[in-house]
Amino acid sequence: MRNQLQRILCLTLLLIVLIGGGMPGYSVPTVAADSVVAPTTLLDKDFSNAAEGQSAAQLGFDYSTLPSGATSSAVVEVEPVTSQKAMHLKVNGAGTSQFLINKTFSESKNGTVTAEITFLQPGTSKAKDQLIYLTNGAGTKSLVIAGLDPSKGVVYWPDTAPVDLKTAYQLNTWHTIKVELNTLTKRFNMWFDGTLISARKNTNDAIDVKKISIGTPAGNGELYVRSIKVTHTVPNYLPAKPTIAYWVGRDKSIAMWIEPDAWASKYSIKIKEKAEDPWYTTATYTSIPTSIPPYASPSASKIWDPVTNTAVALTNGMTYIVGVAVITRDETAKIDYEGEISEFTATPYAVTPIETPDTNVIGTVTAYNNYNANRWSINSGLHVGEEPFADRTAVLKITTIPDKYINMDWIKTHADTMKYTGAATGMQIATFPVRDRASVFVAMDQRETPPEWLSSSSGWIDTGDTIQLADTALTYSFKIYEKKFASGETVTMGLNQATDYNAGKNAGYFVMAERVPTGLKADPFVNWTNSSTYTLNGSLKEAGVTLAVYNNQSLVQESVIAQTEFSLDVALTPGVNHIELIARRAGSSYSDHISGIVHLDSDAPDLQMVVPPTSVKDFLFNVQGSVDEESQITIKNNGTSVADSVYTPSNTPFTYPVQLAEGLNQIEISAMDAAGNESKKSFAIEYTFWAGKPEFYNLNEIQITTLVSSTDMIAQKQITNTTQNPKSITLFVVMLDSNKKMVDFSTLIEELGPGETKTLSTGFLLPTNVSGYSLKAFIWDSLDGMKPLSDESIIQ
Repeated sequence: MRNQLQRILCLTLLLIVLIGGGMPGYSVPTVAADSVVAPTTLLDKDFSNAAEGQSAAQLGFDYSTLPSGATSSAVVEVEPVTSQKAMHLKVNGAGTSQFLINKTFSESKNGTVTAEITFLQPGTSKAKDQLIYLTNGAGTKSLVIAGLDPSKGVVYWPDTAPVDLKTAYQLNTWHTIKVELNTLTKRFNMWFDGTLISARKNTNDAIDVKKISIGTPAGNGELYVRSIKVTHTVPNYLPAKPTIAYWVGRDKSIAMWIEPDAWASKYSIKIKEKAEDPWYTTATYTSIPTSIPPYASPSASKIWDPVTNTAVALTNGMTYIVGVAVITRDETAKIDYEGEISEFTATPYAVTPIETPDTNVIGTVTAYNNYNANRWSINSGLHVGEEPFADRTAVLKITTIPDKYINMDWIKTHADTMKYTGAATGMQIATFPVRDRASVFVAMDQRETPPEWLSSSSGWIDTGDTIQLADTALTYSFKIYEKKFASGETVTMGLNQATDYNAGKNAGYFVMAERVPTGLKADPFVNWTNSSTYTLNGSLKEAGVTLAVYNNQSLVQESVIAQTEFSLDVALTPGVNHIELIARRAGSSYSDHISGIVHLDSDAPDLQMVVPPTSVKDFLFNVQGSVDEESQITIKNNGTSVADSVYTPSNTPFTYPVQLAEGLNQIEISAMDAAGNESKKSFAIEYTFWAGKPEFYNLNEIQITTLVSSTDMIAQKQITNTTQNPKSITLFVVMLDSNKKMVDFSTLIEELGPGETKTLSTGFLLPTNVSGYSLKAFIWDSLDGMKPLSDESIIQ
């Protein structure tokens, strides 16, 4: 009853339009569409959840009749490649017949029927398979058949010959096909793995749907089916708004791309200048899209002029309100039903401006060939696998490219761009300014003789480089030409040899661009300084560049550098100075940057020293101290450096051994921080050469600490002359009685040169009775000088 009421309402609206008249070309406002009716499920089988070994018959399917002698089965099994449960359909000896499992619905359905199947074709070679059938209630027609063809990939059969949808499939891989069929419009859409690959195609005289069938390849074949789902939506006589994918302004027209629906028999294209104006129906689009993605692509090119009472061309540059409504035609009742209107604003252009990212050196592109300018794009980074031409029938991809071109900006045009022969608006494909000085490159099929605009007389040079491209049939080599352009200068993309392109003699060209840097360089930054003025020295590759200097984000200098070298003084503030140099050409937003950090520190480090004694007898003395910040330590002795700029961390004690000279040593210690600030300390140390105490041994070189009667005793000492002067050394051994009276002695005199080491030994035989005796050993410089050079060693 509801459907009958909808038909009566729409028929009444149609009569009102026919009887009421009105301004030619204007449509009567339509009644708002009914709310969308949710689909009902007719069949939903997930065989991966079914019990292994169940047959299709047990799950509610019936089987097709096969020739005598043929065998078939339809059983839930584990598919061997991916180990998933699925319905395994298999047939043998069937000749030209398929094995089908069928599901017949309780009643015939009209409106929209959607069938979705997930399947896997096993084996090592592809087989033709009329995979899924939707059959009418009379059982006389397969309204649409979706399937596979070894050479054509995914296909459908409107009758007997498969139609190629240019979509490949893989063996031993799960794929999903979905078919949406509308019985009113007698059209269907088809998806493969979620991608729409066919839209609004004519069915085989659809009136209703009663049965779905799944088939194996004919004769000897098999198929795995993981799931199947069929839904039904009752007819909608007031279709919903269409979805506009995108639009593009062309010369006195507005083209739009509409996401297709099976319930669309055609589209009504409307236009008006202001919101309060009535709609003017400028076109009715009935074509079936063939491209991928399969959008409907009508255009609006006329507007109603109430003054002249005629339709006139659109005015370039003026913004219009465009409306699109779906018309569903009941092909049985021969009645049209128009739905709600999708609106958008759009502007026609004689030439189309194509905005580019701010980071791209290619400025706004003006497309004179603007028919498909919406498919153009301005990109950064050119790599293997990129497609320089959009929507080319045989996709052309880069296979090899020299490394120096991979980071360039480039323009991707539409495939038909290379066919453009010019127009009244201009004899070029496009123009664009460069946003800074740039090298522009044209990669052109080397089979093409360069046109005049790309000749050496026009400033272009052959770089000798090539980029390799390939499609499914051929490989191509594109020669690269280069020309340099000043900042803001216009680049013209001239015409391709369209006649040769149409004859397959060239594959066209594409454009790349790379900014030419100013060549800004600067001497390495000094991280620390104690000077409040810092000098920046550097260079540029060209004169006339504006150089701005910032310190801690504040502009401190800006000037045009007349030469290619510069020297600039920058005032520093105490602490961290973050300095940035920015070089920019006039009229350009591009720049080159160099930055660094300079610390201004005017405070000397705090040097703390361990105060040494005023005199020592050890020639090696350890200078000890610490500094409150990282510094370089320098130590001098009597004006000679003994530790030169040795690094020490902050607040970490340091120790440096210093070899003293005989006599007075003037020690100077300095600590210099990274900024060049210096602290100094000094002190004097008197060094007296000292030989050290002798020791007593017997002749077996065993040390003796008590007197042993009748034993040979010697005093021994190894001595190194640690001075820069020759030394006379005398070793004395004296034996004393109990009254401290010398009763015997022995001496040894040696001469030691600077740095020389000798072992001095002398002694005598002790008497039988040593009670009350003692031995004393000591070292003097000589008998004459009698200057002690050691402490005494005594054995009682």
